[in-house]
Amino acid sequence: MTGLLLLLQLQASPLGLPPDTTRPKHDALHYDITVVVGDTSGHIVGQVEATWRIGSREPLVLDLDSVMRVVRILQPGGGGGRRGVWFREGNQVGVPHELGPGDTLVTRIRYHGTPRDGLVIRPNVYGVRTAFADNWPDRARRWLPSQDHPADKATVSWHVEVPAGYRAVANGVLERVDTLVRGRTVWHYRTENPIPVYTMVFGAAPFAVTPLPDAGCAVRCVPLSVWTYAQDSAKVVAGPFRRAGAMVDYFSRLIGPFPYQRLAHVESSTRFGGMENATAIFYDEKAIANGTLSEATVAHETAHQWFGDAVTEADWRHLWLSEGFATYLAALWAGYADGDSARARAMRHAAQAIFDSPATERPILDPAPPSLMALLNSKNHQKGAWVLHSLRGLVGDSAFVTALRRFYERHRDGTALSDDFARIASEAAGRDLTWYFAQALTQPGYPILDLRWRHEPGRGLVVTLRQTQPEAWGLYRLPGLVLAVDGERHRVDVEGRESVHVLRGVRRTPARVEVDPDGWWLLRVRVAR
Repeated sequence: MTGLLLLLQLQASPLGLPPDTTRPKHDALHYDITVVVGDTSGHIVGQVEATWRIGSREPLVLDLDSVMRVVRILQPGGGGGRRGVWFREGNQVGVPHELGPGDTLVTRIRYHGTPRDGLVIRPNVYGVRTAFADNWPDRARRWLPSQDHPADKATVSWHVEVPAGYRAVANGVLERVDTLVRGRTVWHYRTENPIPVYTMVFGAAPFAVTPLPDAGCAVRCVPLSVWTYAQDSAKVVAGPFRRAGAMVDYFSRLIGPFPYQRLAHVESSTRFGGMENATAIFYDEKAIANGTLSEATVAHETAHQWFGDAVTEADWRHLWLSEGFATYLAALWAGYADGDSARARAMRHAAQAIFDSPATERPILDPAPPSLMALLNSKNHQKGAWVLHSLRGLVGDSAFVTALRRFYERHRDGTALSDDFARIASEAAGRDLTWYFAQALTQPGYPILDLRWRHEPGRGLVVTLRQTQPEAWGLYRLPGLVLAVDGERHRVDVEGRESVHVLRGVRRTPARVEVDPDGWWLLRVRVAR
């Protein structure tokens, strides 16, 4: 197939859903964030100086919960801005301007308040007061004035003032720590790479910090560390983080260089088991305190640094590009570290989660998800992982790894949609795979096969495969499906409601016929004579 023909076919791909919300009209380039955490209350004082590339003459509109009081908005050196003019409408702040597309605007917002969500200030599991941002999916707007949408990535600088005895962790590299009166300190961090707002976080607590050996040194050494409460510092390094460096090494070889300058694993008050904040992964404090945090979670969140953080879904309904990738990469890590049986076990558990979930009645690319939080389901995690696993079985290891690497290379520090990955996978495989991604991402469910067979002397084994899944799920194509007849493998192409195949090399009645013995397809099978 010529490159032009392939391009024309993919341009008509059903995988480019319309935007889930109104896209930002302006482009945030950099956020410079100052946050002052008090000694006793949940009240914060903040300032955000942001640099924008203007996309239209419409006002710049930022998301910010109405409980956060805006004191003043300035436009220092903004050029063309209407200085001192701004407006507040509910949970948004508007800044009119007189600039044209491509111009640059700088805004400085001073504000304060007690966040209702997004920034959690409360006693931790040991009764010690801590502060942690917990932004996913769109909760940054509860405390941080920003364009809170994954399509708008920016670099970020942090200046976090914390009480005496506290340490602050945030995205990027620590530049310096300033000591103020009464022992308070200001921690300054900065990123070199743009990241999505939902991963822009800081944490403040009386942390114990444990350095780990650098990782990824084949390309560029990545400093690693574990930040925990003092009570937990001894238990984690020998537990879920004992192979944290090896994970970075493995993913760096498999996909490409680690995208950032360092990586911290942080005990926190996140509501999730783990949250993949760029360069500073937050883990559930309860799981660490009670010893239930798994290495699989660490692998999943580490993989997110490549997919989710460096390559970000441009639209929430394409979340499988983040969660499905991280889930599958964690399974690949298990196979690399503990053998193929560990990888196969992870995929079986993923399949069972899909079979048991009512979410399977909707497609991965759901045109009408009930809520953003509801996107954290078996479709985007486990079924997304199976989309990648079946793709690997379909195109082979070499083409699959090439697709991963090209996808990362081309979209690193940017955003992507499902049709971007489908296009790259087709290129890597040398054939159009639009059909595969269409059925995997836009059809609900999975194939359910009824298999019947009979042996006819002189002819061979006659196998009938009938798809019996609910009609609403549609029919699936399964090219190259393997049938193991008493261990001997035969390949058949399944297409349509019913297909009949004659396996002429089978000379006697078999004792056993298996479908997909190596587990490349997400399916269920009923075998009958």
